[in-house]
This record gives sequence, C-alpha cells and structure tokens, in this order.
Amino acid sequence: MFLGAVIGGLALATPITLAWARGATTLEMELAAHSLPRATAIGCVVAVVVAVFVSTADSPMVAWLIALAAMTALLVNHLLGRGFAAIAPLSTLNYIDSMAGGALLGGLLAAVPLPSFSAAAGALGALTSIVLGDMSGARYERPARPSAWFVAEPLSLWLLGPATLLVVVCALRNRRPRLPRVIAVELPLRPIVAVLAVMTVTLGGSEWLARHGSSPSAVALVAVGTVAVAAVAALLLPDRDGVLVLLATAVAAAGGAIVLTPLSMWTVPLLFGATVGGMVLGTQWPHPMVALGVLGALGLFGALTAVPRETPVAAAGTAGMALAVVTGYCFTSAVSGYSPSLVLAIGTLFVPGVVVAVRARVFGGPLDAPPRDSDPGLLLRAAPGLTAVFVTVGCAFAITLLYRLREPESARSEGPAQSGGAAPAPG
Repeated sequence: MFLGAVIGGLALATPITLAWARGATTLEMELAAHSLPRATAIGCVVAVVVAVFVSTADSPMVAWLIALAAMTALLVNHLLGRGFAAIAPLSTLNYIDSMAGGALLGGLLAAVPLPSFSAAAGALGALTSIVLGDMSGARYERPARPSAWFVAEPLSLWLLGPATLLVVVCALRNRRPRLPRVIAVELPLRPIVAVLAVMTVTLGGSEWLARHGSSPSAVALVAVGTVAVAAVAALLLPDRDGVLVLLATAVAAAGGAIVLTPLSMWTVPLLFGATVGGMVLGTQWPHPMVALGVLGALGLFGALTAVPRETPVAAAGTAGMALAVVTGYCFTSAVSGYSPSLVLAIGTLFVPGVVVAVRARVFGGPLDAPPRDSDPGLLLRAAPGLTAVFVTVGCAFAITLLYRLREPESARSEGPAQSGGAAPAPG
C-alpha cells in the first residue's frame, strides 16, 4: 500500500524523465513544463472518480484490478516512453503518467476500509511522494549531486517492476468477490463535483495570478475563491469529511509560504519520521483547530522570513519539520470514513495554489533562483505568508460552520455507498 501510494504520488507530482526529451524541440519542452500542473489536476480528478466508483462497487477485487491496470499503464509508459517520445508529444506522455498515477492512488486508497492502518500507510505514501518530488525538482538544477539518478528517472523500472508484481499478488489474494448484493448503478456526483470545482478554481486562479495578477486586490480575490471553493467542497462531502479537505487547503497554503532549503537525501528520513510522529499524535489527540493554529503560525513565519537567501538554514529546516508534523497530524486528527474525501484532500496538496502563485509573482522564479535586481518591498515580500494566514483563517471559519451544520453521527447510519471503500485487503 505504501509503495503503491508513493509511485502514484510521484506520477502525479513529477514530470516524465528528462531522458525522454532527448531530441525534443524547445517548444515541446516548454509545452511539457507548462502542462504539468494541468496534468496533475486531471490526475487528481481521475483519482477521485476511481475512488467513487470503487466505493460504489464495494468490491476489493474491483479496486485491485483498477490499481493493477494503472500500474501496468505506468510500466508500459516508462518501458516504451523513450521510443514514443520521438513521435508523441512529451505533454501527452506526461498526461498519461499523471492519469495512471491518479487511478493507482484512487484505487489503492479505496481498496481498504477507513479509518485503518492500511489507509494511513497509503496517505503516508502519498505525502512521502510530495517530499520526493520536491527533492527531484532540486536535482534538476543540480544534476551533479550524488542522488542525481533520482531525477533522471524518478519512476524508474527497478521501482515499477517489483511494485507491479506486488499489486498482482494483492489482486490475486482479493480475487474472490463479496456475497451477491444489489450494486448501485449511479455514481455519487457530489465528490466528483467537489474535485472538479476545487481543481478548476485552484489551478485556474493560480495560473491567472502568476501571469496577470499583481495587485493586492487580485491576490485577495484568488485567496477568497480558494477558501470558498474548499468550503463548498466540504459541504458537498458526507458528514464531517470536509474538515480534512479544509485542513489540506490550509496545509498547502502554509507549505507554499515557508522558505525551505533545497531538499537532500538525508532530509527525507527526518521529514518521514516527523510525518509519522504527527500521524500518531493526531490519532491520540485529535484537535483540528490546533493544527490550524500551528499552520497560521507557519504562515506568519513565512511572512517574517520572506527573503529566501536571508532566511537562516536552521530556522527554515525547523519550519519544514513542523510542517511535516502538522501535515501528518491533520490526516489523522480529521478522520474520514469515505475514501473519495481522503483522495480529494491528498489531491489538494499536489496542485499549486494561490500562495505558490504569489511567491512566483513576487520573487520571479524558484525559491533558490537568483532574486530580482530590484527589491519588491516589505509588503510584497510578506505577501505569500500573509496570504497563507488569510487562507488558514478562512478555513478555520469554514470548519466552525461545518461543525455547526453537521452532526458527527449524521452519516454513520447511511448505506454502503457512504462506507470507506472496499473490504480490507488481507495482509
């Protein structure tokens, strides 16, 4: 479960290998880079649709067959990608990778009951893939580093091959269908509408802001839209599952505001351990509002340390560890009983949002790129952090409203369509 979620997340978060681009034109490279956020958003939509379908079918066999088909598509895409790159656009291959990764992630997370240890392992794998994807991005700019092999092909065949065999084993162990029952022929549309709204507003707003929005009013408009669409998605989901989506929205905002040093291999175990610790803490002491308070503090930290090259490495590293802890805490403190809700919350972390767009607009490029010649000014430098604080406060109000509108037991007596996916996979 963990390894499959890591692979699915990497297929969503990282571009296809640069080795495929050999012989490609500059235009093809630009189109591939430009289409990556959109491919990620489409992959997230596919993940939620797959989770909805599996939850409706309520069959572990269906979930593992979809996961196997997605893993096979990834394997074939990476086996034949070098040859197809000469005739197929790189952006097309990237879309295939993202959609297959989304289907894999959605199938795996819907194959286990919620809440459970297996579901937590799947969520941890998806969160780990974000860290690995960030490390991969740093390697593109420093290919001489010791782990440059990871960037040359993040989803290499040595990883996809054994993982495919493991999924085959799981599919064979879950090949027996459940006892016959009436299966719903209609898919629940609310989670699908929710993911379409979140991805459209988040990605559309950030793209517009990065290209055209430079005024405080434009930033405020996109930030309000981000909180509003997250609140609407939370209301569309059953029971209090929307709390997790709102927490993920705040996590994405705070993560975009913190100035992190380029990740290296030795930081991955530390961040992994911090995330696991946060998950354990969230299981024992679940208080989502406390998580929002920490995220707001991280946003303020991002506003006070707005210049990347002037931020102490120790302070930035500590903030990154705190972000990892609170991210893991969020995904266990707000328990979801419906797999599409969990998949939507995870997908929210993959798509660049308003804070990432504001940072790109202010500093003109990646965090470790040379700064602009002219100082953008104190207010503009603090804009990403202040925007993150605004989004976090908005999510806190939305969660308070959701708590008043929804009783904790309101959806527990509903039918199997509101269950956490298929039956648990043996082993």
